[in-house]
Amino acid sequence: MSAYDWNAGASLRERDDSGSELQYNFALLAEGTLREMVARVLAMDTAQRARVLIEVEGGKSLNLGEILELSAKEGLA
Repeated sequence: MSAYDWNAGASLRERDDSGSELQYNFALLAEGTLREMVARVLAMDTAQRARVLIEVEGGKSLNLGEILELSAKEGLA
């Protein structure tokens, strides 16, 4: 199991600069629990996934690699 609280509040954001990992110019796509946001990312196509990150309550951001790794550890992928 991961150290993440799957019920923690989270937001799914999409970068509008097509590639930067910097925390600016992100549009809010959805809000909910971490579990819900991971499920949304897993449902996306490859091109869409490349543009998103998840912000988790407490100041942690997960990039695509971290999201996929976390989902695989939890058996969601």
